[in-house]
Amino acid sequence: MRWLEKYLNKPLKKTERKIRVVTPYCTKCENEIVCLDVSIGEVIEDQGAFLYTGSEGTLFEPLYGGSICTGCGIKLCDDCLDEVVDKSRCPKCGGSLRVISPKRLPKA
Repeated sequence: MRWLEKYLNKPLKKTERKIRVVTPYCTKCENEIVCLDVSIGEVIEDQGAFLYTGSEGTLFEPLYGGSICTGCGIKLCDDCLDEVVDKSRCPKCGGSLRVISPKRLPKA
């Protein structure tokens, strides 16, 4: 039981996953889409909600300042996305546009 005592006395930390992904670039203006210093989990906690350990899944992965199409993979920065009429649909194929997160980008 000594090995268990070692882990029981340590404070719990949020799990941070280091995933190497390809740097996203906007398909329209070819500028780099920057990684923001915020995650969905942090926003939820700032509003007063409590997340149980293990229930957060990928909520603490960082978000990027742009959107990606789930159909064709086109990436648009926030500036180019403002020029699109329907911000939830891809201007190229009509697929769904989602906020870019590391799990939606190809691995490096």
